[in-house]
Amino acid sequence: MFKTYDSKIKEILSTHISNTNWKKVLEHHKEMIAIIQHERLIHLLVTIFVGSVMTTSSFIVIVTKQLELLIIALSLLVLFTAYLFHYRYLENTTQDWYLLEDKIKEKNIY
Repeated sequence: MFKTYDSKIKEILSTHISNTNWKKVLEHHKEMIAIIQHERLIHLLVTIFVGSVMTTSSFIVIVTKQLELLIIALSLLVLFTAYLFHYRYLENTTQDWYLLEDKIKEKNIY
């Protein structure tokens, strides 16, 4: 969803169509920013939770020296790494969309 919208809004900004309703484009873009901000917040909370559980499980493996628990710790490490990469994507996309909002505002000047 986000990648599709990102390419769509960049295409709108790159074309020079004179009858574009920039006010409507800006309103829709602000709605999409609100959606991605919510998504980013949820993923931040989940990432923090998974990181905490991963750290706790790793600590338990170290203290108890039970190698069977290492499977859980390593699985959580993989999951945590995936969440970090996805959160990085959401953060970078959000920052990029703030810049696009400024470009839309420039075009929206009466």
